[in-house]
Amino acid sequence: MIACSAFFSASETALTGANRIRLKSMAENGSKGAKMALKLLDRYDKVITTILIGNNIVNITASSLGTILATAIVGPDNAALVSTVVLTLVILAFGEVMPKSLAKDHSEGLTVATSGIITFLTFIFTPLSALFILLKKLANKLFGNKKEVTVTEQELMAIIDEIEDEGVLEEQERDLVKSALEFDETVVDEIITHRVDVIAVDVNEDIETVKKTFINEEYSRLPVYEGSIDHIIGFVSQKDFFKKYLTKKDDETFLLRDIMQEIHYVPHLMKISDIMKQMQKDKVHMAVVLDQYGGTLGIVTLEDILEQLVGEIWDENDEIIAPVTFVSENEFNVNGDVSLTAFKRYWHNRTGDSPKIDGNAKTVGGWVLELFGKIPETNESVTTDDFRITVLKVSERRIVKVRLTVIPKSENKE
Repeated sequence: MIACSAFFSASETALTGANRIRLKSMAENGSKGAKMALKLLDRYDKVITTILIGNNIVNITASSLGTILATAIVGPDNAALVSTVVLTLVILAFGEVMPKSLAKDHSEGLTVATSGIITFLTFIFTPLSALFILLKKLANKLFGNKKEVTVTEQELMAIIDEIEDEGVLEEQERDLVKSALEFDETVVDEIITHRVDVIAVDVNEDIETVKKTFINEEYSRLPVYEGSIDHIIGFVSQKDFFKKYLTKKDDETFLLRDIMQEIHYVPHLMKISDIMKQMQKDKVHMAVVLDQYGGTLGIVTLEDILEQLVGEIWDENDEIIAPVTFVSENEFNVNGDVSLTAFKRYWHNRTGDSPKIDGNAKTVGGWVLELFGKIPETNESVTTDDFRITVLKVSERRIVKVRLTVIPKSENKE
């Protein structure tokens, strides 16, 4: 009976902890036990009910036999006490703790090894398990049938970190997986080029001025506005512009409106995953991000979105400026336009901790402005729970770069 109890306990733990992906791999390599185990996982509720029924039958039988045996040895007066103490210790040690501990470390192997017996028992106990499953459904209806999430996003992030620690994932692979998980939660106003940084041209601009803008700024596309940047009406590509420019006659001119392409508009709270699908569908590379009043908040490109997955994408025209540079072990400089989402992810990947950042800001510069409550001067400092922040550069009422000095936790507690 104790051996049967150990079998059911081990089977329960093994089945619960079995990795479906590993079992699929074993099944593809020809393991019949793995194929049976996968079928058991597909009927998890019925199988786990069968195991619990079997375990309880075994334990109740062991208790009854123990009482009979104790009565024969010590007499009826002390039989119940002796039987309870002895069986509790024996079942706890050899029927629960030891088999479950072993099964936890060998989940897939034990699941495969026991799949045949469990399949047979599941068939035998079908009437009983069906009754208990029905009772479970009735209880769910009575107390609410809201199914809880099995694994939260935070737990999944922790699992990914553990997998990296075990050497299964490289650091770059870990970052890519985490970026993919966070990708669907990122909204466009966290990654845009804000209107104050947008280089655009008026639709009536002289073509020589437009040519100089393309050459000096080295952009492949320029937004085109009419009247003001709040009224962006399209964009012109470098390729189309110079194709037209180089084929025109010396005394000929042309209008940007003639070569301008239609531009798309997206709300500032739209998720970048949805924007990427829209851009792929419409075969466009740029969109105007609108604020809640319909004005231009900034622009976003397909490259900006893809960089949220794979990190910075450099081309031959990009000036390589590191968003975060380390001065010493506890000091580092951060560009003001770095999004707080990216900064939090970077800091978590480096330290395992999440910095405490309050407020509604989207960028490091905006966060620091909120902390000061004004436009700070160069070398002004402010302190948070985690950092001492010193402003290194301010330009046109914007924070360009700050230095963050980590405050030791011991000092923070004091």
